[in-house]
Order: sequence, then structure tokens, then C-alpha cells
Amino acid sequence: MSSSNTLSTRAVIALFKTGAWRAVKTHASESQQENARHGLTDEAKVQVRICSHPALAEITKLHAEARAAHYRLSLPATDDGLRLLAGKRQLEHSDVMAGFAARHLALVADFCAAYEAERASAPLRLNGLYIAAQWPSASEVRARFGFSSRYLPVPVLGQWEEWLAESAEKAEGELKERLADAVTKLAHKLADPKAIFRDSLLGNLADICALAGDLNLRDDPTISALATQAASLCAVPAEQLRESATLRASTASRASAICSMFKL
Repeated sequence: MSSSNTLSTRAVIALFKTGAWRAVKTHASESQQENARHGLTDEAKVQVRICSHPALAEITKLHAEARAAHYRLSLPATDDGLRLLAGKRQLEHSDVMAGFAARHLALVADFCAAYEAERASAPLRLNGLYIAAQWPSASEVRARFGFSSRYLPVPVLGQWEEWLAESAEKAEGELKERLADAVTKLAHKLADPKAIFRDSLLGNLADICALAGDLNLRDDPTISALATQAASLCAVPAEQLRESATLRASTASRASAICSMFKL
């Protein structure tokens, strides 16, 4: 079986998209005045946060958290917006995204319930910075919020051969970078006997090593070897590394040696 066919049987294309009503607006007349004051043409932009409802900030944070989870479980394809997801991780990805979607809907409902009151108070609250046109109807605002994820099969037709090869190479490159980054951070932190480190330093490395088996979509032997070597560093509990200078130094040395493998 060719590497391209292997990819098509072991992965799906995952698409993830979010949308929101943005409460930070550019104020045209204030921008013009600021440019005139400094003798500029259009360099200065005066932006106004016209609504500070807490649900908006929470939605922004949730979208970022969901995107990070999406990126954690998937690898990039050649085209922006498309990610390769191991078939074995599709159910996990779907469950995680469903949880985020439920939270998203609750926050949107919270904000939309308060929107009319926010719009009514805006003229007094914003004073001279109020612009009526920046406050659309409640239905228009609701329509701007979105959260979706879906899955498509990896194409196998002949004309996709080049796309598959390029996507596989890009995916493998990022997987190596993620492994290398986690090992490098551990090596640097442990090499400094005075540096304080959290359990998450080992936890993050263990996580990417655990994912690597599924994300190594073409069973690249180099990636498998690197992941196995990196996973061996997680065998020592973080507390022991903090308590034993000797163990810490030897683990730092092993981590440094593994780092050099990533440069091959």
C-alpha cells in the first residue's frame, strides 16, 4: 500500500470554524481627528469597546481553548484550515468539540438575552463615542456567532497524490516539532539546577508522546523512535526530579541527547 493510500485509510480531514460578534469597533470620526492632530493621513485608528458583557470575553477564551484542543489532536494539511486527524482520534475529537459547542451555545444565549439592555444603555455609557449603526438587531448579532466542526474523508483519487504527499510531509514536520519542543523545554529546565519547574513540563511531554502513535499517520520509523526515546523521560516522577540533583542532572543529560536526535 502506498504512503498516500495509508494516509487515506488512517486519517480524516477535520474542519473547525468559529464566529462571533465583535464589540471592538473603529471610530471613524475620532480616527480622523487623531490623524489630523498628528498630521497623518490614515495611520491612526481609534478603537472603542462598545460592549463589555462578560460572556463576550468568555466566548473569545472558549474559542481559543477549543482551537488549541483541535490543534492538539490534529496535524496540518497543505491547505490552511484543513487539518489531518487520525481516524482513531475522531471520536475523541468529536466528544471534545461537542463539549465546547455546548458551552458556546450557553454563553451566546447569555449574551443575547442581555443584548437589548446593552444596546439601550450604550448611548449614555459611550457618550460621544456612541454610533447607532454599530448596534445591529438582536437577530443579526446572534447570527454572527458560530461554532462548528466536521469531518471529510481523505481523498484517494490520482489527482490528489501530490496534495497527499505534501500534506503528509507537513504533518510529519509539525509532529517532529511538537516532540522536539517538549523535549527541548524539559532539557533546558532540568539543566539549570536552580530553575523551578511544574509537573506540567513532564505532563505535556507525556501527552504528545501518547498522541504520537496515532498522529504518526505513515508510521515514519524516525518519529516512532523519537517518540519512544522522549517517552522514556516521563518515567521519572517530577517530584523525584525536584528532590534529587543527581537524578535531575542525568535526566537533563538524556533529554539533551534526545534533542540532538531531532537535528538529524
